[in-house]
Amino acid sequence: MQQAQETVAQLMGRFRRGDREAAGALVELFYPQLKRIAASRMRGESSSHTWQTTILVNELYLELVKIRALRDSDSDDAGEKEAFLNLSAHLMRRLLIHHARPLSKQAIRETLDEEMPGVSGPETLQQIDNALDRLATIQPQLRTVLELRVFEGLSSEEIADRLNCSARTVTRYWTFARNWLAGELGCLARV
Repeated sequence: MQQAQETVAQLMGRFRRGDREAAGALVELFYPQLKRIAASRMRGESSSHTWQTTILVNELYLELVKIRALRDSDSDDAGEKEAFLNLSAHLMRRLLIHHARPLSKQAIRETLDEEMPGVSGPETLQQIDNALDRLATIQPQLRTVLELRVFEGLSSEEIADRLNCSARTVTRYWTFARNWLAGELGCLARV
């Protein structure tokens, strides 16, 4: 087994460079912890939820192999393990939100296109996702605030409670993220 010979930091290094096999090896290595995280996330779901913890971990794997690259880190094994499990927990939360939302409610609640002329329609979804990935490289909380505001429709106060920060910080992040995204998508619309 290759992962027994590699440290977590080495696997994470490969994963950060977009290696799908490393993503699979990390899921296999941390499977018990991922199942516990999934079980914890599932406890907050309604009793009519159609997913089980194993399905959530499988969906997580499918999301992880889509990741092309992440910012490099010089953390040790413990730091990289924590980074991987935090990323996994975040992705699980997003997967559950997306799965639980009825199709009619999966539309964006907060409209951004009024400020971004020429950017609309399903053809831009990939461009938006790519822009959100770039936004997360600036600061991950910016993407989180934007997603919670747009996709979940949470207020600044609700987001602040979730992120354990002030509503003023959330408002500042929201303003920056919205303006940054408008600039990015404005550039894409002119291309």
